[in-house]
Amino acid sequence: PSKLQEEYTRYHFYLQIRKDILSGKLLVPPSTACLLASYTVQSELGDYHPDEHGPKYLVGMALMPGQTEEIEKKISELHKLHKGQTPADAEFNFLDHAKRLDMYGVDLHRARDSSGKELQLGVTSNGLVIFQNGIKINSFSWGKIVKISFKRKQFFIQLKREQGESYDTLLGFNIVTYRSCKVLWKSCIEHHTFFRLHS
Repeated sequence: PSKLQEEYTRYHFYLQIRKDILSGKLLVPPSTACLLASYTVQSELGDYHPDEHGPKYLVGMALMPGQTEEIEKKISELHKLHKGQTPADAEFNFLDHAKRLDMYGVDLHRARDSSGKELQLGVTSNGLVIFQNGIKINSFSWGKIVKISFKRKQFFIQLKREQGESYDTLLGFNIVTYRSCKVLWKSCIEHHTFFRLHS
């Protein structure tokens, strides 16, 4: 996103990532969350001025989930370091740090495997990633996936046949509802189509 040339487009990316962080959709380590929040403060309030910004100037600003007074002090200290940055510069720096997050660009969906273990399926620009308890346990590139389908609440991934194998591998996952299964399938189709066009 930091490579976007159009400032207006970059601004909308910035707003969307902020929204994803605040809603908990994009998980961010606390130290990085404070840094990103400090860029937001710089963008919205400009340079820190002690006479203008009292000790509680961040109270009431929604900057990150679980925001406390202690966290606001850390954000304030980081905000002081951004002196001279324009709102566009601060938003650019926000995006530059956000793109490095492990879960950036991952569209997560809850699922269960055939034995009932809880998993999360992540749809990315490169393919599908499977997480268990927040740890990546497997990934499949779009090039390795032959077919993606669903039937009721079951989601299927058919993988290309490896050398020496006599049949394709079919992986099945149970999704909470029919609607969420269809949303996952649609996300996969859209990601695959979009990123195949641009590669």
